[in-house]
Amino acid sequence: MKKKRKKKKKSSKGLLVRAYAEGISANLLEQHGDTVKWVVGKKHGVYVLSKDGNPYYIGLAKKLPSRLSHHLIDRHARKWDHFNFYAIRSQKYLKDLESILIRVARPKGNRQLGGFGKDKNLRKRLQKEIIGSIKADFNAD
Repeated sequence: MKKKRKKKKKSSKGLLVRAYAEGISANLLEQHGDTVKWVVGKKHGVYVLSKDGNPYYIGLAKKLPSRLSHHLIDRHARKWDHFNFYAIRSQKYLKDLESILIRVARPKGNRQLGGFGKDKNLRKRLQKEIIGSIKADFNAD
């Protein structure tokens, strides 16, 4: 009698991130932009521009290399010295992922926090429920 093999569970690691690069200098991008373009391709994802190890600007791009190259000459020029990028498998999560990163890191270069849409913030509901619970506790005595 043959023993049944147990099926290995597939890891959920890496399902969102397709490829990434971290700690790449702005100088390298300036000097070897074509190579960066060739290696990265037309991947979409989120990126972080950093200055002295701190996030300066977080953004999303449909074509990462072009977007990063543009930041060498736009209002962010010379305000960052390294970048990280994360190619994401599905474009449908890009905006939410960017918004989460911006809200957590609060980089100086981002003018807006990024949003998730109306009625998704549970803070007011949580506040109302807690206040109601406290009032109920006080009235119980």
